Amino acid sequence: MPESPEKPRRPILIVVIAILLIGTLGVWLAWKAARRAVSETVREFTVPVEKTIDLGAIVTQVRELSRLETASMKVMHVSTITQSYQMVPDALSGDELTFLAAGDVIAGIDLSLLKENDIRRDTDGTIVMRLPPSQVLITRVDNKESRVITRKTGFLRRADVNMESRIRQAAEQSIRNEAVRKGILLMASQNAEKKLADFLHALGFQKVRFESSSFARPTA
Repeated sequence: MPESPEKPRRPILIVVIAILLIGTLGVWLAWKAARRAVSETVREFTVPVEKTIDLGAIVTQVRELSRLETASMKVMHVSTITQSYQMVPDALSGDELTFLAAGDVIAGIDLSLLKENDIRRDTDGTIVMRLPPSQVLITRVDNKESRVITRKTGFLRRADVNMESRIRQAAEQSIRNEAVRKGILLMASQNAEKKLADFLHALGFQKVRFESSSFARPTA
């Protein structure tokens, strides 16, 4: 008796149904994954991320940098000291010494002076900092390069033996004043802002701005 033609079709039908089910399941899973990805993307753009910034902690970290040396300058300064009498010509009683002072001057900012109200955060997230004034931190006189250039003594007097020591004592202040005149304080302030900006960027702050500050006068 001939076999029914429906029997060979049944396995094929089962395979087709299984493929359809697997395909439908795959489509459903892909749709779920795509929907989840879209939902997460939308949430990233629509849900604000709240972040608390402790400005006091920033001040503490900056203070720990202490005295920040940001500018150095090799300085040479010529000064003259004289002794004279009003009623006697210098050719007879005058005493004059011209001295070349050479040395190094280092300027920077004392960050230990930074206060908590010197830093704030603007609405756009910018960290704004007002730095202490730049100042001369170190002055070194190079005694090997510093020397007397000329010495003129009147015909009727002896040279003052202490004149050279007095002008050497004033040499440190002289080269310090010369460095200030040449703009070392402005250089120190600009370099300090750049170094601190890099420091704050490393802490994760993208926008940093500094308010201008005055320069401290060098102390004697």
